[in-house]
Amino acid sequence: MNSTVDRIKKLAEADLETFIKLVHPQRVLGGVHKELIQWITRSNAGSHQMVLLPRDHGKSAIAAYWVAWMITRTPTIRVLYISSTANLAEKQLGFIKGILTSPIYKKYWPEMIAPEEGKREKWTNSEISVDHPLRKKEAVRDPTVFTGGLTTVLTGLHCDIAVLDDVVVSENAYTVDGREKVATQYSLLASIEGAEAKELVVGTRYHPKDLYNDLQGKVIEIYDKDGQLQTEEPLYEVFERQVENVGDGSGEYLWPRQQRTDGKWFGFDQNILAKKRSQYLDKTQFRAQYYNDPNDVSSAAISPDLFQYYDRSKIRRDGSRWVVQGNVVNVFAAIDFAFSKRLKADYTAIVVIGVDSKNNYYVLEIDRFKTNLISDYFQHILTLHQKWDFRKIRCEVTVAQEIIVKDLKENYIKPHGLALSVEEYRPNRNQGSKEERLEATLQPRYANRQMWHYHGGNCQLLEEELVLQNPPHDDVKDALASVIDIAVAPSGMGSFSVNKHRSFLQEVSNTRFGGISVAG
Repeated sequence: MNSTVDRIKKLAEADLETFIKLVHPQRVLGGVHKELIQWITRSNAGSHQMVLLPRDHGKSAIAAYWVAWMITRTPTIRVLYISSTANLAEKQLGFIKGILTSPIYKKYWPEMIAPEEGKREKWTNSEISVDHPLRKKEAVRDPTVFTGGLTTVLTGLHCDIAVLDDVVVSENAYTVDGREKVATQYSLLASIEGAEAKELVVGTRYHPKDLYNDLQGKVIEIYDKDGQLQTEEPLYEVFERQVENVGDGSGEYLWPRQQRTDGKWFGFDQNILAKKRSQYLDKTQFRAQYYNDPNDVSSAAISPDLFQYYDRSKIRRDGSRWVVQGNVVNVFAAIDFAFSKRLKADYTAIVVIGVDSKNNYYVLEIDRFKTNLISDYFQHILTLHQKWDFRKIRCEVTVAQEIIVKDLKENYIKPHGLALSVEEYRPNRNQGSKEERLEATLQPRYANRQMWHYHGGNCQLLEEELVLQNPPHDDVKDALASVIDIAVAPSGMGSFSVNKHRSFLQEVSNTRFGGISVAG
């Protein structure tokens, strides 16, 4: 063999990244892919590995490359490749076939596939066998790669490597029956895998009780030479990453946006993620898919089914009064401070609401920003005050925030002559924890259908904070609860004949979060 070809061949067999660059030089690898490759192929890697990456991050491609590479290094191995459906698994097999039959692969490993048609192993959509002489020498009967879905019968087969690639999907993750189906198929692997078999699980989280959660809880007992139990260790090593490291799109991205020489783009940035996020009707699913954070909506204190929406275009001013959905409202505001510009710090949030005579609360506007300048706080307050003309704003005051509020009042609000009362709020232990205070204020009002949102904008952030068990930030719902506490309804009917206007209000379903919209 040509010495150059032989040298390149050895380098590719020794290193998966080199192998990928050889067989698919056009493949774009980000830092996360190189890290994953090193993790999977390290010398001390365990027998059971699980990779949990966000959607659209090339995890299935890396799994397929790894299988092709393992076949190249050990032509006698038997690989079981399972996906949620047989069709998906066969697509992955097609990808592997493409590598093994490519001109560049045949140049370096011609012994893998017989050049003459009659001497080749039969290939189907669901299985392949390479023609390497070692397979015949060792009388390997099972295919090199055989595929299956969750309903595929796998009895009578044996494997040295099992790959579970995206076996958890939306169709089976959200019901007990679906999750049990996945668990049953997984349980069959024990009878198929050899004693020294390797297992690679690749996927994205969907549900708090999905298979990936169960597997992370599995342990293996470790015994000494005398048969005495020494310890327990996790069965699976886990490589888990989020799309970005802050949780709201403003952090460092796992696979930063990059452009190939032919102009095609790959990876993520804040704009791409924002677009993806806007396409999800179920924001909890978005969190699971891109942050591996499958919060359980059913356990949320405030169900998304309680969200209601008013038509923002129908807000109008009548003299000194604001009118929403035909109802006169009093307007109030609250600010939740975050005195920092640090990447992972909370945002400062200002929430403006209107309350009508029947104690319906309308979220009028949400402002959210990061700063460490008193002048910025004032500018945001001033802008909202000029627009909505609220006469009272509430500020939660801690030791650090007390200085901010004093400065705002004495050096900004008073000198500018604003007709604005600033209420300082200092929570105490008798009022319970922060979460308890929030729940006490918000939960009954949502349950009683008193809360009204608007579509889009920062209201989406509010809804995520209300629904998610562990939201990346809680500044907006903090400010909402705070302003509700100071909101005073107008006296009397305070309306533009509410009953008169009710006749043309129509409730329609809102699929984005399961709430209702009111349109005039």
